[in-house]
Amino acid sequence: MKQSSSTYPNNKDTTTSATSACTTILVGNQVTIDGSFIIARNEDHEAINAKLFNFHPAEALQRQDFHSIGSMGNNFTYPAAKNALQYTSNSDFDTNGTSFGAAGFNSAGVGMTATETVFNNAQVLAIDPYVIATGIGEDAIVNVILPRVHSAQEGVALLGHIIETQGTAEGFGVAFVDKEGIWYLETGSGHHWMAAKIPADKYFVSANQGRLVDYIADHPDFMASAGLVEFAKKHQLPSAENRGVFNFHCAYSQDIEHDKTYNYPRVWTLQHLYTDGLTTKIDQGATFPVYLTPKYKLSVYDVMLGLRNHYQATDHDAYAHCNPNDSYRPIAVFRTEHSHVLHVRPQLPIAIGEVQYIAYGMTALSVYLPFYQGMTSVPEVLTIGENTADSHSAYWKFRKLQTLAMMDWNKFAPVVQQAYHDFEQQTAHKQQLMEAEYLALYVLHPQQAIERINTFEHEILALALALTEELTNELFTLLTIETDKLYNFSGA
Repeated sequence: MKQSSSTYPNNKDTTTSATSACTTILVGNQVTIDGSFIIARNEDHEAINAKLFNFHPAEALQRQDFHSIGSMGNNFTYPAAKNALQYTSNSDFDTNGTSFGAAGFNSAGVGMTATETVFNNAQVLAIDPYVIATGIGEDAIVNVILPRVHSAQEGVALLGHIIETQGTAEGFGVAFVDKEGIWYLETGSGHHWMAAKIPADKYFVSANQGRLVDYIADHPDFMASAGLVEFAKKHQLPSAENRGVFNFHCAYSQDIEHDKTYNYPRVWTLQHLYTDGLTTKIDQGATFPVYLTPKYKLSVYDVMLGLRNHYQATDHDAYAHCNPNDSYRPIAVFRTEHSHVLHVRPQLPIAIGEVQYIAYGMTALSVYLPFYQGMTSVPEVLTIGENTADSHSAYWKFRKLQTLAMMDWNKFAPVVQQAYHDFEQQTAHKQQLMEAEYLALYVLHPQQAIERINTFEHEILALALALTEELTNELFTLLTIETDKLYNFSGA
């Protein structure tokens, strides 16, 4: 997720700052309840930064080259795409939809999420530093890659090529998904990277730290920059190659004291949430498995549950205990701008088989709404909003309710959470009905099928916003009663 100036390593000090953020969950299709692939991430940065839903139509030639608008004054550029694919993105309000795309699907069936901020170690960055001035950064990745690629593996190859030739401006992890599987890429240094195909029978979680470990050269499930292993050997990076397996994490990633409270607890909590019998200790990140088998097959709602976690029922629940200075950084934080769960069901037509569930604002106080790849008409309220509150945009309607609920977490949060839980269950039933109608239409009446998706999207969002307004009024009423009791002066 977006880094401030204090989070960019200066080749000597790679200490993170409080703005480092995001949590990623990836799930293979053999451990999901419906044989789907799932990639998901909380995008955490700044509560007032409205996120807008962008629909980019296909173009024979994009109108202009990509020019970075990164906050660091980065000057990364990339040529306009020829035969640009239709794609969606979730951009910051001040980018005109051309930057900080965060996540989306394209018309070739490729989905991606970018980025999970990670940090490479000081030793490697002293040799091959980030190319802060002109390298690729988070603001460019989705909007450069999605219009061009026809598979997840092609997405990895293109991003990797850019890192090798133009450099990366920062450390990051990026996930790609299509009907064949999930790939995850992590940076190693200014020009080095590796990627792994997530095992179909496992899940993977990451929280602001490099998590990939093993790299096997010339193996179909691994990709990397040219000379990745040789570079480590030449510069005597602390890596170990055993029987052809190279330890990427040891050579290129960072482990520091800050990780013990900022990053390890999130990974540990998710792994223990989804898998029984683990004996790992929360402050010993080096012992955490990279891939795990869940105790039961996971659904998109299990992933949402993970992204909503804030150490509930423990002493580290900062919200229930009114302790914003708790040492453990929660997965669900107020500064989440939006969260997405990309769901790929290969057995269905792409228009309904690929769904992006989006929750705007804080996940623990928001509702996940389904947006189908086949949607061509984006509700206007998703396309407006800035960094000041308003009465019209969807983003600020959700954010206002969340702000109210934070005034008394223990009293108000359960009200919002129960209402949104019920809404998500009702929506899931409506999705089944809509999908059945689509399947009955799409072969002989494709335009009617698409219109059915568009109608569904507008209706569900309208219902979600109406519920949000009801909840906002309910909390205002409760707050008014409490305030009246507090300042109810008696006497003449």
